[in-house]
Amino acid sequence: MDGVTLRFGGLMALAGLDLRVEEGEILGLIGPNGAGTTSAFNLVTGVYAPGEGDIRLAGQSTVGLLPHELASRGIARTFQNIRLFGSLSVLDNVRVAVASRQHGGFWNALWRGRAFHAGERAAEVEAMDLLSLFGLERQSATLASGLPYGDQRRLELARAPALRPRLLLLDAPAAGMNPTEKAALAELIRFIRQKFQLAVLLVEHDMPVVMGLCERIVVLDHGVKIAEGTPAQVRVHPQVIEAYLGAEPAHA
Repeated sequence: MDGVTLRFGGLMALAGLDLRVEEGEILGLIGPNGAGTTSAFNLVTGVYAPGEGDIRLAGQSTVGLLPHELASRGIARTFQNIRLFGSLSVLDNVRVAVASRQHGGFWNALWRGRAFHAGERAAEVEAMDLLSLFGLERQSATLASGLPYGDQRRLELARAPALRPRLLLLDAPAAGMNPTEKAALAELIRFIRQKFQLAVLLVEHDMPVVMGLCERIVVLDHGVKIAEGTPAQVRVHPQVIEAYLGAEPAHA
């Protein structure tokens, strides 16, 4: 993101934001409520278009592309409020994501010929492989709505690699989790990054999760970037302490 500005009427949501996610990096994007982190996510995923500035993926501008077009180019996202297909099985939730990459065409789907059935079988095999990687294969027939909260988060993360993204955006993935679930989540995100060779942009309000997981952190306040650096640098930055972390710097 180069010089990206976003306004809603008279409200400046983001002001000249410069942000770069490197290949294979886990980058944290943090700030107090109203800082602009969600707006940044919505810009990257095509929900909003910037008023000024440019957004590029692998050197190519993405401004003006719709969310589904960005997904096909390698940008996947999860949401703070889990968005599973609750009435579908665990397997079908992942199979839908796999099938979104297939291009069998309308007539092939309508007539359900040999190519259609071959594609369905391939999608099921790939979906089951992903469920196995995420420890959900035994729950493949369970309705997604019937999973415990932590497993619902795990399922949401299992769907993302099915899109074969280059960049995965995680919006408050630790929300509502207990300490044990948070520790497991952090390990899962590291696994996803390494296994699928992708970059991760993380918005999260749980500071132990952010500080323990991210290699680099960008801090926003009222739409302006006030700090950028390693967790050790950010946790002692005076503006970050004043705006977000509290009166006293956290010790390593």
